[in-house]
Amino acid sequence: RVNKCTTRASTSMGRARVLGPRIDRGICQQGCGVRRQSSLMQLAMLSTILSSSVGPGRSVLERETLADIRATRFGGIAMGGKVRRQLLVPKAETQGGEGLSPVEKIQQRLGYSRFDSSDFIILEKIGEITFGEAAPTSVFVGGGSSIRLYAARLSPDRAVYESGEQASQTLVLREHTKAASDLGVREWAAYRHMGLDEYQPAATNSEPESFMAVLGAFVTQTVDAESDDEMSVWTVTRLKDLDRDGLSLAYEMYDLQLGTEKILNIFRRVAKGAVKGLLTTHQEGLAHGGIDSSTIMVTKGDLSNNQEMEMIGAGLSNFGYAAKLGSKDDKTAMPFLSAAKLAASAGKRGLDNDPVLAGSVARKEDMRRLAVALVEILFASLNLSSGFLTTGPAAAAGGGGGGG
Repeated sequence: RVNKCTTRASTSMGRARVLGPRIDRGICQQGCGVRRQSSLMQLAMLSTILSSSVGPGRSVLERETLADIRATRFGGIAMGGKVRRQLLVPKAETQGGEGLSPVEKIQQRLGYSRFDSSDFIILEKIGEITFGEAAPTSVFVGGGSSIRLYAARLSPDRAVYESGEQASQTLVLREHTKAASDLGVREWAAYRHMGLDEYQPAATNSEPESFMAVLGAFVTQTVDAESDDEMSVWTVTRLKDLDRDGLSLAYEMYDLQLGTEKILNIFRRVAKGAVKGLLTTHQEGLAHGGIDSSTIMVTKGDLSNNQEMEMIGAGLSNFGYAAKLGSKDDKTAMPFLSAAKLAASAGKRGLDNDPVLAGSVARKEDMRRLAVALVEILFASLNLSSGFLTTGPAAAAGGGGGGG
């Protein structure tokens, strides 16, 4: 359901520039009465969902303009028919192993990334998430940073190495600019750390269900960079995953008026997948650090029919705030956050010299946040209490608050 309001969405923690029509889960500053999601990570997912439609009721893949899209390989991205700049910075002259270029410095942190910029053809820019200068998350991200979203496909040279439908899938490239590049580095590092670095462009039966697919990463010079040494980290995901977060599923279940028993069965499957994903994360020595209802993703099945409902699986996404459990300081935690820093963000400060306790706090905070997110999904699907959500369905319709 699309609410055709093109105003900006915002929360107290950041802003998202919406490039197309808005759906009913944003915050409309013009009083459209749409539902609100309060966290930055929810806003990030909201922006990707919103911007996957770029015209009234039309998908980016259905636009007539795609017949003559002015797209090139990432060696020189074309925006509006004009090649703005080359994305890759030439390697610097090295002297005794020193003098790495900006790209190489970030690539060292990223490690094996699976892709490079020449592997993709851009179809369209579909959204941008910006972090305000005064955003509370600037302790981890930095004001003025952004995550830009582009629909893309594999280039012909890369596609020849993929078989069948794998070669033709539409993907989403997320450009993490400025300080937000750390989010991209940490997310891909978390997937590599947990052995989740073999996802394919199209879903397969053998892939893990407890995590949203991140296919790989690469480094380039920032699009429209302000300086030649401004670098971005890009992560590669699937277009079909953009509108499959847990809260979207909850609203859809409510709109379809599914029976309570059916909703609870689906909820149990979603909860099981999310808990399994978090358990795996902790067993692999990491804390997620940013769980909310938008980071719980439907990874399998849908609500189209009973058979698909019985197949629904779910998992976690958005590992940009991942912390390394047991790390003594930022240096030993690299490229992740330290457990002490994550514990401090949860209100437990002064644990820099106690990595065991810091790790315990970080794990418990993950579990607390997961519990809150699952309750939010359950309440939204059953409409138990519009007061639990910032703006619930009843309030949005002018019916006032409800009890539950």
